[in-house]
Amino acid sequence: MELTEIAEYQDQLVRQLEDSGLNVSFGDDLSVLLKTYEAATGTGYVQLPFVLEDPKDFNPYNFWVCFDDGNAPVALTGYRTMVNGDSIRRVGEAYSAGTLYRCKKKEGWLPQSGPALEPQALYGYIGAGWVHPRYRGHNLAGFIARIAQSEALLRTRGTLAVSTAMTAEALYLSGMNLRASGLHHMHVELVLDGYLGIAEHDMRLYISHSTGEELMRFYEHELAMLRRDDDIPWLHGNDKTHAGLVLAEAGQGGEPALADPVSVLAGLTT
Repeated sequence: MELTEIAEYQDQLVRQLEDSGLNVSFGDDLSVLLKTYEAATGTGYVQLPFVLEDPKDFNPYNFWVCFDDGNAPVALTGYRTMVNGDSIRRVGEAYSAGTLYRCKKKEGWLPQSGPALEPQALYGYIGAGWVHPRYRGHNLAGFIARIAQSEALLRTRGTLAVSTAMTAEALYLSGMNLRASGLHHMHVELVLDGYLGIAEHDMRLYISHSTGEELMRFYEHELAMLRRDDDIPWLHGNDKTHAGLVLAEAGQGGEPALADPVSVLAGLTT
């Protein structure tokens, strides 16, 4: 999939939202994401991976996306891209080394978990997601995840190695992090089992992830449908097909997930 096609795909999704009466905006300053999240949700809590404690942590790959109805935000998400070091390591090892945020107490990351990163590989984290209760049930989570990850691919000029998200065990058990309508990540595995500084208690945390190539295959398939003016069942409707099965049926080498649990959570809550 060419960068021009990724841009076309993103533009089509943005235009569909604008035609429905929503505005789509992007920003580079993650501190704005934190303030907007607090104002929209009434809580100061937002995932610490978006709190950059050192100015040198800033890079042009970091951004946020917001949908608004002309009066107030109705959906939010943020995206942060990191650069691996000079050696091959797994994402779990990178997170245990403090690439997401600095924690004073040792956390329960599983270093051998998550996908492998080549030296200097770019890998992203999508989170701080929220959809206004009045707008849930309309797949805004699916729209904002696609638009954000397309933006990440565009900013990295297609070199994004892996896109990741973190989910607590309840969300993992719901199956939403594998849904084509949600984050549509292809893989999921346990990445933390123990103390988590964000929550300040022990918990189990799962990482869901797709390679940049997998995302582009998925978006290429959906772009072909958009060009035909077809409805995308798992985005425009209530179809809950797994992303792997979508690609497998499209003949693009995807592998269907083994389990198909019923999602009980609405919106993007990673």
